[in-house]
Amino acid sequence: MEYIAPLFEKCEDAKDLPVAAIDSYTWDENGCRPESYAVLFAVENEGIHARLWSFEENIRCECTKRDDPVYTDSCLELFLLPVVGDERYINFEVNKNGIYLSQIGTCRSDRVFIKELTDLEPEIAPITVDENGWGYEIFIPDSFISSLYGIEHHTKERSIKGNFYKCGDETALPHYGSHFPVRTENPDFHRPEFFGDIIFRKM
Repeated sequence: MEYIAPLFEKCEDAKDLPVAAIDSYTWDENGCRPESYAVLFAVENEGIHARLWSFEENIRCECTKRDDPVYTDSCLELFLLPVVGDERYINFEVNKNGIYLSQIGTCRSDRVFIKELTDLEPEIAPITVDENGWGYEIFIPDSFISSLYGIEHHTKERSIKGNFYKCGDETALPHYGSHFPVRTENPDFHRPEFFGDIIFRKM
C-alpha cells in the first residue's frame, strides 16, 4: 500500500497531485460513507502540504477550542510518521471551522498534546468546496517537525508512513473511513501497523 507524494522545489510548482480516496469503511454499520479525498505533496527542505475534503449532509461542528475532541464532530484526519527511525506519529484531527486536535506518541495510550512540547504550530486553513463540501489545507513545516522531534529535519526524497481518515463519532450517522484499510474489530485509527507508505518523489 503506497501513495506517491510529489516533491517540488517550491510550492508554486505543485500541480497534477494524485488524489487519495478515503473510501475504506471497515466498520460500516449504518451505510454512511461520506465521499472524501486527500492530496499530499512536499516542498524540498520546507515541509509537507496536504488538503483533505469531504461531501456530507448534516455536518456537525460543535468544538471551538484547540484540542477539543473534534473527532466527535464531522472530522478529517491526517496521521503521519514523518521521521524515519522514530516510532512516534503525529495526528491532526480537524473540523469544518479549522479547529484541530494534535498529539504525538507511538500508540493510542501514550498520546501527548503537541502544544506541551513545542510553541510552533502547523498552518491550518478551512476551505469550502460547496454547500455540502468542506475541508482544510495544512502545512507542516520542517521547523515544526525539527522542534517536535528534537532533530534537524529536512524534507527530501524518502518514504514515510501515514494515513488519511474521515470520521464523526457523534454525527447523526457515525462513520469511520480511511485511505489505507484498518483491519481491527472496532474503530481504531491509532494503529500505525496499518499505516501505508507515503513516498516523496521528485516529479
